[in-house]
Amino acid sequence: MVVPLVMPTAGESADTQVSTPVVIESKLQPLTAEIVVVQPKTLELPTVKAAEKPKTAVVATSVTPKTVSEADPGLAVKRLWAQKAASAYGIDWKILEAVWQVESGKRWHTTIRSYAGAQGPCQFMPGTWRAYAQDGNGDGIKDSTYAPDCLFGAAKLLAANGAASGNVTNALLRYNYSMSYVNKVIGIANSIEG
Repeated sequence: MVVPLVMPTAGESADTQVSTPVVIESKLQPLTAEIVVVQPKTLELPTVKAAEKPKTAVVATSVTPKTVSEADPGLAVKRLWAQKAASAYGIDWKILEAVWQVESGKRWHTTIRSYAGAQGPCQFMPGTWRAYAQDGNGDGIKDSTYAPDCLFGAAKLLAANGAASGNVTNALLRYNYSMSYVNKVIGIANSIEG
């Protein structure tokens, strides 16, 4: 399978198409010939109270970031959210938590963007977020810069690309096309206790 990869040149944005695409050989395996729709399962998250500070939101569209005035809830709460999101899509929660660790160090809320334009705790590109956006905490807002939402989006992306059927390597390559990334995520996942 040959996949054209269009890369920006110096001075161009990632949204600008280059006139000469770079062609790389892909080792990604086609998943199936049919479209698989992945729906979340409904699960109850145990109530764990973090620092109780109000969230406020001003939203024009479903992907506009909200202003969050919320303290970092700590590892126990973060892990519960990773477990809830992973369980909803039938993937290994340790893989999801490891992706989150690699992408942002498990930040709870961040508007920092990568050089390529990826944003939030799970580092979604805007177009990818539009395709996989989820409202993880049920507040009516799909916010890629807020961990509960981006974790559900990341779980959906990983599940749709093979993690739900056991093809974790393919799913991770679809998240970030780099074997060193795949190896790093799997190494971190294997080191997580629980």
